[in-house]
Amino acid sequence: VSGAWRLSDENFMEPTKSWLTNLKLRASWGISGNAAIEPYQTLSTLSGYDIYYFVGGKDIAGRIPSQMGNSELKWETTNATNFGIDFGFLNNRISGSVDYYQTHTYDLLFLRTAPPSQVFTTVLSNVGETEGSGLEISLNTLVVKTKNFSYDINWSYATSVDKVTALTAGIDKYQVEGANWLVVGQPVKIFYDFETNGNWNVDEFAQYKTDWETRHPGETLNYSANGAPNGYGTPGSLKIVDRNDDGKLNSDDQRVYDRSPKHILGMSNTFEYKNISLSVLLYARLGGYISYDMNSQMNYETANWGDLDYWTPTNTGAKFPSPGAASGLYTPYQNALKYEKADFYKIKDITLTYNVPSKILNSVKISNLKIYGSLKNYFTFSAIDNYDSERGGSISFPLAKQAVVGINLQF
Repeated sequence: VSGAWRLSDENFMEPTKSWLTNLKLRASWGISGNAAIEPYQTLSTLSGYDIYYFVGGKDIAGRIPSQMGNSELKWETTNATNFGIDFGFLNNRISGSVDYYQTHTYDLLFLRTAPPSQVFTTVLSNVGETEGSGLEISLNTLVVKTKNFSYDINWSYATSVDKVTALTAGIDKYQVEGANWLVVGQPVKIFYDFETNGNWNVDEFAQYKTDWETRHPGETLNYSANGAPNGYGTPGSLKIVDRNDDGKLNSDDQRVYDRSPKHILGMSNTFEYKNISLSVLLYARLGGYISYDMNSQMNYETANWGDLDYWTPTNTGAKFPSPGAASGLYTPYQNALKYEKADFYKIKDITLTYNVPSKILNSVKISNLKIYGSLKNYFTFSAIDNYDSERGGSISFPLAKQAVVGINLQF
């Protein structure tokens, strides 16, 4: 259900006609489902290949189950409300829109991890409810307009927040897969994992133990007996944050890494002079974390190579453990090293175009000829060296820098 009111057409807005071109208020409400579920994904299915059994002296072909169905599954539904305003000034030389929305999702669909005793590792289930809201702004400005030259800028901005409001069976945390969790009161897309605070230095753990036992009279600190591997505190090994200072390293010490950006900004610049045009697209994403796979590619027992910021007695503020640190001290917490701030800004696209004048083309019976060159994803600025954070952390298929030269020809 939607409705709109174009205020600029009303009689009482007549005094604004000289500068106000358009003013419209909009509102909408609707319910939608989740279109991302593949056909037959909700049903129990058999594998696509034969399994042979020897029965009664003969080989008998059969099939094994490959997917677990869920007869109690419900539609995921999202209740969304949107309020917006469209505006235009000075014959639309300045125009744009502002939208504010709220969403409430029921019967959230996720692949739920099955108990280890089950044949299937996951089953599609309704796991809870979420709510969210956001603001989106677009602004189009024609900065300069003359006979031979024009310059316009299109701006965009978006911000949003969401959170899990309830989970089934009254639980407050649910592990979707690996470090991906749903936690009541937290954003929908998060990593839930340990946090590192550098590495232990020489004699540092002994002093930490003394200070902890001073804060907890009558208690003895023994992390290895309370969740940590033997040898925890060895110089050059990871220092894990004991968030509640209880002398144990367990799920109570894990923290939330919000995967969603707080702000997304875009700026598209277009310059035109006669038959030449230049467009430059700037893009930025601020806030959020990614799980950077490269940080898990190092073998810290032997990796004393390359430009790696690993711990040594003379490099005590390093991010990564000492190359000589035993893997047993690293493995339980290796994912905590992968989380990197995803902030970046980039010149996403630069395109220069030349439209060959028609008076030149007419003589050779060509209706249109455009020659162009572009640079895509060429300039990215982020905290992660030599990596485009827009890829999301994966190193399998990183975003490629592209230089393109082309011709569009029409007869």
